[in-house]
Amino acid sequence: MKKITLVLDGVADRPNAALGNKTPLEYAKTPNLDALYAKALGGTVLTIPDGLEVGSAVANLSLLGFDPHTYRGRSIIEAAGLHLPMNEEDLYIRCNLVTFEGDSFETSRIKSYSAYDIATEVAEPVAKELAAKVFDDEFQLVYCGSFRCTLIVKNGKTLYPVDFMPAHDIIGQDIAPFIRTEGKQAKFFELMKRSYDFLQKKNIPANGMWMWGASIMPEIKGDTRGRVALSETLLMDGITTIAGLTNIGTRREGRSFDDFLKEKLEKAVKAVEEYDDIYVHIQETDDLSHELQPIEKMRAVESIDRVFLGEFLKNIGDDFTLSVASDHFTFSDTGAHGGEPVPFLFYDSRHEKKQTGRFTEQSGRDKKYTITAAELKDMQRQAETQR
Repeated sequence: MKKITLVLDGVADRPNAALGNKTPLEYAKTPNLDALYAKALGGTVLTIPDGLEVGSAVANLSLLGFDPHTYRGRSIIEAAGLHLPMNEEDLYIRCNLVTFEGDSFETSRIKSYSAYDIATEVAEPVAKELAAKVFDDEFQLVYCGSFRCTLIVKNGKTLYPVDFMPAHDIIGQDIAPFIRTEGKQAKFFELMKRSYDFLQKKNIPANGMWMWGASIMPEIKGDTRGRVALSETLLMDGITTIAGLTNIGTRREGRSFDDFLKEKLEKAVKAVEEYDDIYVHIQETDDLSHELQPIEKMRAVESIDRVFLGEFLKNIGDDFTLSVASDHFTFSDTGAHGGEPVPFLFYDSRHEKKQTGRFTEQSGRDKKYTITAAELKDMQRQAETQR
């Protein structure tokens, strides 16, 4: 029996004026998802345990069935996805090339956390020059593609934890309240300011850098036999690399979302033929929230339903369970994450249910049935033993 999980990253949202005060899930036309929901168990699932970082790393660790408390920050996971050298004594920090507005670093606001998803061919030569002229062997900056860089602090483990506000959580806000000029964070903000001064002279969308996601080596363990993940982010590449979980990647850059989904569909159908436990992760809805594009996010939901989900369901074949969930909330009016329980459905092809509603945030709340991510994973295992 096949066990399938479909995660729509950051699809859960709150009502937005641009969509008639509906969420993207509520506004979107999703006939395939609606039909599936009518035969499934619905409710909400807690993917972010209390006290842990609200974001995709913790949430996807939870939904994958790994212990999210092993999480030690984001950057080293992405570094693992890039197969950068891993050293347990080093500190790893994610660095975004960003677009600031303002007259100086100290008085700036972040307009785009990704420098408008800057193209690799534009960013790479400038980022490598930045690494050579502003950073050094102790604070080594490694370019990772598009707007992403990793800072490796040699023998910096003792500095952990170092707290930074993620760029996507402070879009449009003054950065002054988040700048630290004393203590162990002071050196990092000095490097951010020097990067700002350097990038002001370059004619590219990225005119600054913002650090976040400071991390040290985690220990991600679990049974990965017969399992596969299908993803398209460095974060998921890193989680699967550290866990020893097979990962089949699909890259979005440079083509339409529909074309991307068609390739994702082809790989997902093949994965069902070859593996018993399939984890499909789709990132687009989260990215569009961070870019404050609720209408485009709604259209992405419709594309997932039309291009991917309907055809995928037709091609599974064997008896299966299918869990569908958002990993966390991502608000398309602010770009920030939210950690409240997210909507989920659990479908068992051998034991269909009858329920009303659609796969939306409010419908999930209305069920008044909240479980943990571990309990959702247990449902898959228990269904496998039932006849």
